[in-house]
Amino acid sequence: MPTSEKHHVIEYIFDQLWDEETKTLTRTAISMEDVTNGIRWANANKGSKLSDRNPANFMKDVVRGFGGSKMWPQKLKELKWTAVQKKGSSHVFEFVRYAEGQDDPFPNPFGHHEAVRTHHVQSLSIPQATKELGRDDETYLIQVSAKLSVVETHFALESPHKDRMQHIQHIQVGVKLRHAEIDSMYLATCLDDNGKSQSVVITAEAKKRRQRILEEQIEGQVRETFKAMKIDRVIPIAMQSVENGIYIAEFKAVDRANLADFNELELVGEGLYQLVPKVKGI
Repeated sequence: MPTSEKHHVIEYIFDQLWDEETKTLTRTAISMEDVTNGIRWANANKGSKLSDRNPANFMKDVVRGFGGSKMWPQKLKELKWTAVQKKGSSHVFEFVRYAEGQDDPFPNPFGHHEAVRTHHVQSLSIPQATKELGRDDETYLIQVSAKLSVVETHFALESPHKDRMQHIQHIQVGVKLRHAEIDSMYLATCLDDNGKSQSVVITAEAKKRRQRILEEQIEGQVRETFKAMKIDRVIPIAMQSVENGIYIAEFKAVDRANLADFNELELVGEGLYQLVPKVKGI
């Protein structure tokens, strides 16, 4: 049984667009107006008590949290339709078909697991006052990671580029681009296949403990970085608070020359960086 009243809204919107004869949707992109109308219908016909004041964030907890599959309508699971969030214009989300082999509307292919190697990172250099204000959010995760050079540690120990990496520098947080926001960004110098130094941008997506690492977010960050910067290679990573530490997932580097063929993430390195002593909020 779905754990949220939102499944009534989602199924109502889907039904309005479903063509039973062709077994497809007349359109897949869902607007704020669609969501508002769906909420009002569910409140009037299903006894729901959902607010229609902020339709733009309607799908946030469904798509980003670990409980999204429980909120999803059974009918859509059987038809093998899921959804992704959309940014820009007035769209809220888009219905998409399951990928080949997918059996869950919101799978979690990336994240900490028992096989991930653990490395200890000291946390004594963080001021006590900072630790006392520790909290489980992306901003604090980014701050701690930057202060303790966790990303740099990962690229020195677990990255497939570790023998070629020469220098990494944290350059910005909260980079807002046209169709994506990058939580944290690094500029690195790395040797290419010919032994020549090459500038590389590392984009980092930050997630709290109970949030999914979303492929479409990271893929969008890569594409927007190439649009915004004169750079030939991007290495996307994700970081997440987990198990008294910071889990890092590193994905295969994307070259500008091969951007047209970039359509999915490939995990190439991961590690858990456990903070010693423990840090509140991580």
